[in-house]
Amino acid sequence: MLAINLLPESYRKAAVPTLPQLHRSPLVLLIVVLVFGLTLALALVRQVRRMQLVHLTEQFQELQPERVEIEQLRVALQRLRAQQKAFQGLKRGESSVAMRLNALSDATPDGIWLTAFSLEPVQGLVIEGAALGQEGQEMVAIGQLVQSLKDQPAFASMVQDIQIESIKSVKEHDVEMALFTLTGTLQ
Repeated sequence: MLAINLLPESYRKAAVPTLPQLHRSPLVLLIVVLVFGLTLALALVRQVRRMQLVHLTEQFQELQPERVEIEQLRVALQRLRAQQKAFQGLKRGESSVAMRLNALSDATPDGIWLTAFSLEPVQGLVIEGAALGQEGQEMVAIGQLVQSLKDQPAFASMVQDIQIESIKSVKEHDVEMALFTLTGTLQ
């Protein structure tokens, strides 16, 4: 390419290529050194942080079994506190459990006996028992038990909607009986 400059010599500026001056400039050298130094410093900080992370991860892994043990102790402590509260209520004579068991005993008709009584967190109250076969009246006796439990105020205040879960007729040693399971939702 051909460049024509028509300005008089006194007005002309000397054209110096910018690339050769760029590498000689102390400012450019300073910027390059600063960028390199900053990159090196950031890499060093990153490596220190990585080492700290590895160290903290190792400490966490060492503490993991102790954390599990502490959680188990916390759960056991909660259970013990609940038992302590129940025992304190018994000690003061505030046993509503005794009243409810008495109501259950009063509501149980002749020819029926209970084999299991449990309070489950999911199912609620579960009562298992058997009724002697009395000429087909065992089903009626189980129905009377359910109705009597619903009518007992002491028992009904703890359990709502008591129902027959299952009934099964069996014969043991020439004795006919009906095995039953009752369930109820705790209030």
